[in-house]
Amino acid sequence: MITTLLLVAFVAGIFVGLLRSNRIQKPGYEPVNILEGVSRIITRIRQASTTTELEKSRTIVPAEDIRRQGYHGLFTREEVVSHFEPSSWQRLAFEDFKAKVLARGSNLKTFPCIYATMGFRSGEHRYVFLQSDDPSEPQNIRLVGPALQEYLAIARSLGSNTSLAIFAAPSTRPISIEEHNSKFWGVLRGLRIVDPSPWPAAIPSKTESSEWTFCYANEPIFPVMLTPSHGKRYSRQMSVPVIAIQPKWVLDQLLNTKENRDAATGKVRKLLAEYDSIDVSPDLTGYGVPGTSESRQLCLADENQTVLCPYQDFDR
Repeated sequence: MITTLLLVAFVAGIFVGLLRSNRIQKPGYEPVNILEGVSRIITRIRQASTTTELEKSRTIVPAEDIRRQGYHGLFTREEVVSHFEPSSWQRLAFEDFKAKVLARGSNLKTFPCIYATMGFRSGEHRYVFLQSDDPSEPQNIRLVGPALQEYLAIARSLGSNTSLAIFAAPSTRPISIEEHNSKFWGVLRGLRIVDPSPWPAAIPSKTESSEWTFCYANEPIFPVMLTPSHGKRYSRQMSVPVIAIQPKWVLDQLLNTKENRDAATGKVRKLLAEYDSIDVSPDLTGYGVPGTSESRQLCLADENQTVLCPYQDFDR
């Protein structure tokens, strides 16, 4: 079906382009870029096809069933070591993550998110390994959706510093930060498509709202993108693409009073300033501050330039 649609789009694009090229050109008239137009049509068709494919994966799994039998793909650190060979990309990526979070190795500074370090030490983290270097592919969304639902169902029993780390495979070609970020937004869009729950009524769906936060299975979460392409902002660098997710209740407990909030953010910002070779991003602000949006914190550039979410609303 998709092949037929692409062929129709290609022929239609050429036909329209030829019609326009035969018009009498007036001063200031710029010929239509046929290939660019066809490319846009093909992109829209592919996006529609991906949306339809993912919507077929939407399913509601009872929480008790999730707790009773785990989905394949959600690993503890012990299971990562026992399941993957030392030379596999999964083990190599995990060991790199471990070394960075624990600051083990020559010239490694203290990882700024000390609460992630505490969570790793106490075994509160869980891990998912994708099937390719593009986390936004439908096959990966179908893996992440159930794994994330399973994780959120058990997260409170894991501890107050729990996180979920989703590892993509290493790429065979250089990928820019912008492309990594685009794939990250594609993951969030895909998760909204397969999410069995409606968007929570208490949380704005507009991504530029100061009170917006991403949600899955009716649970507010804080996902961030880490990439191999980050250099100056070393706190967002990993050997493979990694999406790190924390349930928002973890942050709510940590920042539950002004004193705790000031102490925690002050400590993390101080470590960030020492860790990165660029100033702390001005987009790293408190939740709900007027004129800001949590969506601007999820993907950070290697310069202090705001990265805007390409979706005004993930449900549209």
